[in-house]
Order: sequence, then structure tokens, then C-alpha cells
Amino acid sequence: MKISELESKINLYSLIEESHQIQKTGKNYVINPCPVCGSRDHFFVYPKTNSYSSFSKCCKGGSVYKYLQEVVGLNEEQAYRQLYNLAGEIMTNERELNSNGEMGRKTKNTPSQPAEVKGQQNISIWLNELYQKQTIDDKRYFVERGIAPALIDMYKLSVYHDKDGRWAMLPIFANGEIVSYTSRAIDGQTPKYKNKKGEAPLFNIDYIQQEQDSPIFITEGIMDALTLESKGYKAIALGGVDHVSKLIQAIQDNKAQDINILTAFDNDEAGRRAASDLPFKRLEIPKPYEDLNEWGTAELKAHRKKDDNFKALKDNIEEQLKHAAQPDAVSDYLEQGFNDDIEAMKPYKDKKTGFDNLDKEMKGLYPGLYVVGGISSVGKTTFVHQLSDQLAEQGDHVIFFSLEQSKMEMVSKSLARTTAKLNLNDAVSSVWIRGGHKSSAVINAIGAYKETSKRVNIVEGNFNTDVNTIRNYVDDYIKFNKVRPIVVVDYLQIIPSYDDRLSDKQRIDTNVTALKRMSRDLNLSVFVISSLNRGNYLAPIDFESFKESGGIEYTADVVWGLQLEVINDELFDKKDKVKEKREKIKAAKVEDPRQIELVCLKNRNGKPSFSCTFSYWAKYDFYESNLDSQKEVFSNKKELQRV
Repeated sequence: MKISELESKINLYSLIEESHQIQKTGKNYVINPCPVCGSRDHFFVYPKTNSYSSFSKCCKGGSVYKYLQEVVGLNEEQAYRQLYNLAGEIMTNERELNSNGEMGRKTKNTPSQPAEVKGQQNISIWLNELYQKQTIDDKRYFVERGIAPALIDMYKLSVYHDKDGRWAMLPIFANGEIVSYTSRAIDGQTPKYKNKKGEAPLFNIDYIQQEQDSPIFITEGIMDALTLESKGYKAIALGGVDHVSKLIQAIQDNKAQDINILTAFDNDEAGRRAASDLPFKRLEIPKPYEDLNEWGTAELKAHRKKDDNFKALKDNIEEQLKHAAQPDAVSDYLEQGFNDDIEAMKPYKDKKTGFDNLDKEMKGLYPGLYVVGGISSVGKTTFVHQLSDQLAEQGDHVIFFSLEQSKMEMVSKSLARTTAKLNLNDAVSSVWIRGGHKSSAVINAIGAYKETSKRVNIVEGNFNTDVNTIRNYVDDYIKFNKVRPIVVVDYLQIIPSYDDRLSDKQRIDTNVTALKRMSRDLNLSVFVISSLNRGNYLAPIDFESFKESGGIEYTADVVWGLQLEVINDELFDKKDKVKEKREKIKAAKVEDPRQIELVCLKNRNGKPSFSCTFSYWAKYDFYESNLDSQKEVFSNKKELQRV
């Protein structure tokens, strides 16, 4: 009977539906994932023409006969026999296909592999027969793949020969009986794997039904599971990450949630993604190897070459199991991480802010979260911006996330400040610079600031710049520049939340925690500027002053508050006299320079509390340390300052 006649008796859609998930799309259907290459949204079935095709060209497409060859993996003779079986016809002659779709003479000496075995007993008989008849050379294939000889016998592993080449036959057992199999190409045939048609249990799924006192590994392929079994472990093979749901269902059905399970999926994107989606610990396969069996084979070759530098697979796994059982053991940290962390901290003890009085108190600038708060007019943005420039001047890279002010504003402040540092008597304001004026002082400032500016990055943010945006930017900067920058965020209260349902306090606390996590994960100094509660404007700064956030007190590593130095006047110790206090504050704000006190409320890495004072030349965006030796100099400059 001709192929076309047999195909007319078979519904391709119904055949595919038995083993794959089909989704309706218009008048046709799509299979996801593709049964040939595993990708999505390109393998279509057309009921009207009883055919299929692939837009990615991973297969040629056609009707039932081609499907049995390209997708199921049968050769021409096997596919022809299967057509008879699916069509309900009886084959009367043993013949072979020719190019016209007719039949010719059967190839001699080809072992009989049933394309469709009726009854599980026939599968068991056939695979046992293959196992009994295989040669020493056949067994050598499994030995060369690192499979223990005892497992070859235990799992009835064998090699099947057909005209396309050799296939490793991997039986699947249930309740002690062979019920299905997977065949793996040995000689580079495609597809690489062929499974018996129909539903089959997972390889070694019986382990889930039994109480276990040792961990169970979950692999993708049976050969990977056998590699682990050869090392004395228990392993279940899924036959691909698409079958994860079968494992979950088996765990639920058998109430096996207490079993210690680890994934050991392939070292590719699909394997890593599947492992991350499951609530199990993961066995890490070294990067040179695609999967466990390749790793095991490499170990066997290294052993034969007497390579003493190759770390045994079992030793590696045992270390990972120990770490999985006690991932945060201090003993491991003392051996592997403690000295590295000490070395990483050493450079920070000599890091300077550039403010002499502050450096004298801080004795280093360490990784962590620094929160700097202050009322309006004390120049908190200017202070942190100047500190950033001074760090960049010493060689640090700086990323300044300016959520309110433009890059032009910030750069003109740097230039104005530089004019003041070069010569306070000739200094010009940032407003004057933004007006387009360019004096010799500005030109000199540009020249002096140019080298520092190469390490300063100002990111203009907006009200959509959240902590995730900041983290991603910093991650990329480290990746491309191979340095760990100083990070500044101006300012805390306008960083949006990822969840609109959070209150202001919850939003701020969540963002503070995220910034702290970034500083810890990336080993960075992160500065965030914060406003204060208005109720504290007439009182000395303390933790209660920080706007809407109790999280700052507990989360930040260092908390600095900037306040007008006049707040220490005995007037502010009195409960009343609000009007006089306001007048005093108002007068202090218009002083030039303003006298500012930095109060350290918290410091995890050194002196816990201290204060130091500065002269703030607001006109030039310039903070100057007030040291005892500078008081006379400061007085002279005050007399000479430009109006």
C-alpha cells in the first residue's frame, strides 16, 4: 500500500496530541516547546491538510510519514511499519522503501526494533534480549562514559545497531519492571534522543516513593543520573527540563516534601533557569562541562593520564553537599573568605573625604551606607557633591544620581567651587557661570577640574529613577570599568517605590534597605542625602529629625547631620521664644559664609559620635573645614570676600 494511502487513514493532530501539548492559534495549532529543537512559537500543525511545518527550519515538515522520521526519530523502514500500525492495516510483505514511496527489498541483518510495541511485556523482553546479546565492545561505550559496570547490569543498559548507527538504550523501570526507554545517539545521528511513544515515568522516580536518608539529585538526562549513581548517589532523570511538573506532581502525590532534593541540571541557560525556578538547592557543575556525564567522562580521562591536579567529582560534590547543609558555617568562612575580606578592607582605612577635620574624626571611609541629612539652606547637596569631587580628585570613580538638579547645574557648581579653592578673592558663583560668563577664573577652573572630571559621572534622574534603576546602572559601570565607584543619591525622599500601595515611611525604609544591600553586595560606599522633619528645624539634629524613616537609624552604617552652628546657642534650650529662635536661624542663613556643624549620629566603623564645623560659602558652593589653625585665616577671608 502506498504511503499516501496509509497517511489518509491517520489523523496527524490526534497522533501529536498523544505526546505533546497543542495550542490553538487561528485555524491551526502550535506546539510549545518545539519537539525538534525545543524553541517556541514556530512548530505548527495544519488539520485541514493533515501536515506540519517549522518556520525556524529545524525540520523540513510534511505529513505523517515525515513526522515519524523527523520528530519521532524513526528511520524509513520503521516509519513505514508504524504507518501500517497507526492506519490499522496488516503488512503482508517485508520490503524496503525506495525514493518513490513504494517498497523494495528488506535490508538484511537489521535487528528488529518494534516501532510500536503493544504491551509492556514486549518492551521488557526486547530490551532484556538486547542486553543479553550485546558485545564487550557495546558495554565499553558505557564504561568510557564513566558508568560503573555494576550499573550496566543493574539497569540493563545496551547498545542497539541500525543502518543509521548505534544507539544507547536506556531502560526506564517502574516497580522493578522495564516499562519504557530512551535511546541516545552514539554516532552523531539526529535527533540526539528518541523516546518510546506515549507517557512514561521519570527515570528512578521510585525514589520519591521511599523514605530517604540521603539526598536525591535531579538531572535532565539519564546518562547524567547514571554518572551520579556510579559515584554512590541517588538520582532521578527528567528527560528534559520540560518535565519538571511531573517531578513536582510526584512529590505532592507521595507527600515527599521532606526529602532532601538538589538539582543537577545542564550548564546552559535552560538548565540554570529551571534550577532557579525550583525551591531546591543546586549542584554547580564546573563551567568547562555541559552536563554531569561530560564532567564524569573528563574525570575518567584525567585518572588515566594520572592528572593529580584534577579534583575528583565526588570530592567536589561532597563539599557542595556540606555547604548546602550548612551554607553559612563560620569554619568555611575562616578558611575561604575571611582573609580576602580583610585584604579588601585595607585600602579603605586610608581613604580621605578631603575635609581635614572630618578625616581626623573618621579615620577612613569604608564600604557601607552613609546617610547625610539637613534642613534647607545648610547645603547638604553641596557638601556631598564637594566630597564626591574630592574623592574623584584622589582617584576614585564617582556616580552621582542627581534626581532634582541638572548636569549643567552640578558641573557649574564644581567649577564655581574650584574658582574658590584656587583663589577665594577671585571666585565666581555657579549662577554667574550658568549665565554664560567666562572669566579667566572660570577658564583656570575648567583646566584644574578637567582631570578630576574624567572620574565623575552625573546621572540626571527623574521621578521614575528607582533603586532598581540605580542598581542596574552601578552593576553595568563596574562590569565595564572594572572599578568600584563611590555612589551618591540625591535625594532619598523622591526615590519612587516599586509598590504604590506602600506608605511614605514604608517606601523610604524599603529604599534605604535596598541601598544598604547594594553597598554590601557590591562592596561600595553609598551616600544618600535626606531631608528632615520640619518639626525639628528649631532643635538640634537627632535620629527623630530624619523624615518619615525609622529605618535610617538601624540600617545605615554612618549617619551625618548638617545643621546651622547657631542651633547650639542656649536660646534653643528654652521651650518657648519661638519667634526669637526663628530670627536667630534666619540671621544665620544669610551669613556669608554660613557656619555649619556636622554632627555624627552613628558610625559603625569608628568613633560613634563627634562634631566638626565648616564655613559654607553658599555663593560659590564651597565648604571649608574650620580647624583651630584656620580661624584667623577665615576671619581675614571674611573681610576680603566679594559682595
